[in-house]
Amino acid sequence: MAITLNPTETVTVLRLSGDISVSDMNALVQVLTDLVLENKNKVVLNFRQVKHVSLNAISMLVERNLRFRALGGELKLVGLIPYVGNLFKLVGAFSQFDVVSDEDEAVARFDS
Repeated sequence: MAITLNPTETVTVLRLSGDISVSDMNALVQVLTDLVLENKNKVVLNFRQVKHVSLNAISMLVERNLRFRALGGELKLVGLIPYVGNLFKLVGAFSQFDVVSDEDEAVARFDS
């Protein structure tokens, strides 16, 4: 997995690529923790280049989203290919996120 960080003034966009395993998710969780420590709790995760996500990794992401919400922020998901979207649905996580078609829309939803 590769992560590209694209911060804006109010929202941070993380562009992910490759397959995401549990160990990859641990690395992503650390990036998200660092953002929270910087008081950046509005994050868009762009999955457009992600081909597979471990089911356990999805569960970890749900837990992280709950923490973000408790801090007044949220994780928004962008660009889920059908296969990855189905994995989120399989573990009951799809409804736990605001899933948006593109980054601009996701950022705009934070601002509204």
